[in-house]
Amino acid sequence: MPCLTWCNIARIATTQMSEDKIHFSVKKSWLAAPLVLVLLVLIAAAAFFYYNHLPKTPKLPEPPLKELANKNHDLQIGNFAIPKRLNERPYKNILTSQFNFALVDNQPNWHFTDADLRPAPGKYNFSRIDEVVKFAERNKMPLQMHHYIWGEEKWLPDWLKNGNYSNDQLLDIMHDHIMAVGGRYQGRVREWSVVNEAFTRNSHMFGLRDWWADHTGGMDYIDKAFIWARQADPDSKLILNDFGNESQNDISDAMFNYIKTAKARGVPIDGIGMQMHIDGTHPPQKDEVIKNMKRFGQLGIAVYVTEFDVNMNDSHSNDKDRDQIEAGIYYEMARACIESEVCHSFAILGITDKETWYNYLGIPDARPLPFDENYQPKPAFYSFRNALEQK
Repeated sequence: MPCLTWCNIARIATTQMSEDKIHFSVKKSWLAAPLVLVLLVLIAAAAFFYYNHLPKTPKLPEPPLKELANKNHDLQIGNFAIPKRLNERPYKNILTSQFNFALVDNQPNWHFTDADLRPAPGKYNFSRIDEVVKFAERNKMPLQMHHYIWGEEKWLPDWLKNGNYSNDQLLDIMHDHIMAVGGRYQGRVREWSVVNEAFTRNSHMFGLRDWWADHTGGMDYIDKAFIWARQADPDSKLILNDFGNESQNDISDAMFNYIKTAKARGVPIDGIGMQMHIDGTHPPQKDEVIKNMKRFGQLGIAVYVTEFDVNMNDSHSNDKDRDQIEAGIYYEMARACIESEVCHSFAILGITDKETWYNYLGIPDARPLPFDENYQPKPAFYSFRNALEQK
């Protein structure tokens, strides 16, 4: 009997404890419900705030820039396909809707901040270039690639700079590089910048040096690079690119004389690239640019504006006036390209001011591009459009 009594007592106690636990759990759940609701409201508010502060694709006038350029002037216009921006909807939408071709500007360099094409002797990492090439092909955008050869030392890998190679060995490395890279993208690149900034660097403008000329015994490598580039991709147009050459001056004269004699030697140069990084306080005159472009056209080559932007950092005007000054330069330079009748394409080096190479140079407030940091079109966009709209 005592066992039965104690068993009953234990059973009753257990049942009571279970009921108390259930009541406590119910009470606890009722207490937690408002907290959960508050948390859900906060999450929804944060998501709403985040979504509404994401950059939006602006509504732009029709027809788009590329249709105006093609229809009115048989002109191709392009812009910078920056890998880290290609998943950003406004960047992608503006690039693909407004521009004919994609500019691949950093990834083809031997070494760069976000890419390392040549990690070791005989080794290639094509992943970053492939990313942009696939994007362009998905969107049916032709490609302009920059550059096979550029003598900027900081964008060359350490194994090359510190390898103690002879002149002939360096030329062999250059040959293998052009054949490997050009061969991989054969038939997929409409234009290649073969050699970049050889003439400004060999004149030591701003203290610049041409690493390739300094280490291969002079500028003879330029001829070789073009010959090899033609062998690597026979259908791609080959460009000699530089800056400060949009007007007639020592740089453009040196390039003119080189191209004239090089073509007589059979060097396959198809065009001159004018970067056109314009100083907003000292822009070139439209008539000067037209005259200079025309003289290169007389050599039987095309002119390409390859990296256009307008640096407004040195302007002391207020923001509204700076935007208008910049807009005027966009219009004048676009009209120079059009009116020269030898300028085949016009590429802008970026879409939004938040992603400009001047930021990486430590130049504040350059504001060089046609859209502001929030993807809103600036007066420069509309003036550029106006230039294309006019016959």
